[in-house]
Amino acid sequence: MRSIKQRISLAMMLVMMFSIVPLTYADETQPGVRNLARDATYTWSEAPESAYPDPGNKLNDGIHGTRNVLDPAWVGHLRKKTREVVFDLGEPKSISGINARFLQDWPGSAILFPLTVSMYVSDDNVHWANLTNKATQTLWVDGPPVDETYAWDSQADGVPGFDEAEFAYARYVKVTFSMHTRAWTFIDEIEITGTDGKASGAVQLPAQDFNYLQPGEATAGIHNLSLLYNGQYANGEGDWSKEEIIPQISYVNQDGEPVDWLFDGVLTLGLISPDGRDYGGGANLKDWNWYLDKTFDADGEMYQLNEATKEIGVKLGQPDHKTKVVVMIPDTGEYQTDFGDVDGDGISENFNGGAIGEESAMANRQKAIRWWMDEVLQRWDTNQYSNLELVGLYWLSEQVSTSASGPDMLKYVNGQIHDEGLKSFWIPHFLAYKSYMWDEVGFDAVAFQPNYFFEDMGNERLDDAAYTAKRFGMGVEIEFDGRMLSDQVFRNRYKEYLDGGVKYGYMKDAFKAYYMGSGPVLRDAATSQDPDIRMMYDWLYQFVKGTYQLENTGSLHLKGLVDQLEQAGEFANQGAARSLVAKLDSVIRFEEKGNKKQAAHHLDGFMKLLDSHKQSGAVSARAYPLLKANGEYLAKHLQ
Repeated sequence: MRSIKQRISLAMMLVMMFSIVPLTYADETQPGVRNLARDATYTWSEAPESAYPDPGNKLNDGIHGTRNVLDPAWVGHLRKKTREVVFDLGEPKSISGINARFLQDWPGSAILFPLTVSMYVSDDNVHWANLTNKATQTLWVDGPPVDETYAWDSQADGVPGFDEAEFAYARYVKVTFSMHTRAWTFIDEIEITGTDGKASGAVQLPAQDFNYLQPGEATAGIHNLSLLYNGQYANGEGDWSKEEIIPQISYVNQDGEPVDWLFDGVLTLGLISPDGRDYGGGANLKDWNWYLDKTFDADGEMYQLNEATKEIGVKLGQPDHKTKVVVMIPDTGEYQTDFGDVDGDGISENFNGGAIGEESAMANRQKAIRWWMDEVLQRWDTNQYSNLELVGLYWLSEQVSTSASGPDMLKYVNGQIHDEGLKSFWIPHFLAYKSYMWDEVGFDAVAFQPNYFFEDMGNERLDDAAYTAKRFGMGVEIEFDGRMLSDQVFRNRYKEYLDGGVKYGYMKDAFKAYYMGSGPVLRDAATSQDPDIRMMYDWLYQFVKGTYQLENTGSLHLKGLVDQLEQAGEFANQGAARSLVAKLDSVIRFEEKGNKKQAAHHLDGFMKLLDSHKQSGAVSARAYPLLKANGEYLAKHLQ
């Protein structure tokens, strides 16, 4: 990325001398209406970069910058978390509009528009009500510098919850804007139009609760949704057997035997067809049929999932248990001209509005989606899976299309899903266009992707993703793949997701989806002889059950785990738990003295006693592998 900090000082001087342009406010021509921001004070959630500073008045000084990054009117922010700027109007006033103006110069100066700008009002600077969320209309495109103003207007957009209102009555105004991981954000001015006092037609908006999406009816009762990728992979990782699925949906001991359920929902999805086409908008009818056949054939992944559920249920004494299933819907895309004939009229479907007109193209896309849904439902009914329950369908594309018809297409898809009595699922990525409008277009269950696992970035990304998910009422996706089994960098990132669940509240309070890459990573972790790797599997089990802790290694943690399991009724009697605690007290005592050899000796005694309790039935089948894994992990790190 080319730095924009190094510029010629003469050019800067010329900009300062000749480029400062005073603002003209159209609304100020109306009686009593003016720019309320001019008399307000404001604070940043994070200070701008020192190269493009804000002394405290650039956002309300009435000066628009030119489309020149050297113009001193611009305030610059770089990466990190979503920025917030809060204006204090001094007292409640009647607000009819908010404008926030930004600059884009890509790739020349590495400046991009915010993906999303949100605007709020408050009476106390603590409890807020959302006025609007706005996405860039210019989009991220290469070209010369351009500016864009994100606006809320009470006449055009309305006052949320009040059809006849003309003003929002509040003292504080907050504007937030999202940040890109590899680009600058430049802002020069925020205008707040309105009038002093409480005008006729002004209403006080009730504060909103900004919370994660809770598991429940909207999620078809699913708390933790496992993603099972069964598309085409060169190494065969998209081909799943019953044995590979068992550790994906149940918690298994070190011998691979199920001792408890793990995830309570499974999403089957594919990304690429054998011919290399993308199910996110490039796959054709041949590719769609291939995936359906692969998934629903007599020995396909759905059969394997059913057999895995059946076997686990028998071993856990729950033979009637059913795994909740969600199946993907591929995106038709908007550019294919020869998809294939789905209705038998001899004409291949054309989705390209530029070729046949947008209305006809939309009708063809909808026809293809309806065909897919009918095929899924028919094949599901034909197979009569004894231990599976189809509860929803999942829209594969991870953002709202930037085309004008994007929202309408999703409303159609979700309407069709609801007509079948199913729930609609969606997992937008961190930079997804218009992810905030998920409820408006009809999705039921949504988990937001932090995308922290996949590239080097500050761990504030997890904080920001949690913040965004709560603001927009979404759940959270936990992300990891097989690299964590062999690479400490990815292992650390995986643990940060779990830690984040405790820090930011999404472990217990949110619907969650789990991206695990392709292939049986959980089977490999569960069967590993390396305590460090096995522990990652046990951490995940604890996370899913809501018992994961930040301090989750060491003898003190192991002692606390024994106490926790005793309280949960996992020991046949109190004496069994107390005897294990006594062994751990000795471990702790020698650790505190710095005598690792004696600590390891007493830990060995703990492990032998644990095995004895297992043989006698004094410790449950669920508790034993968890305690064993923690003990083996501690033993390795005492060496």
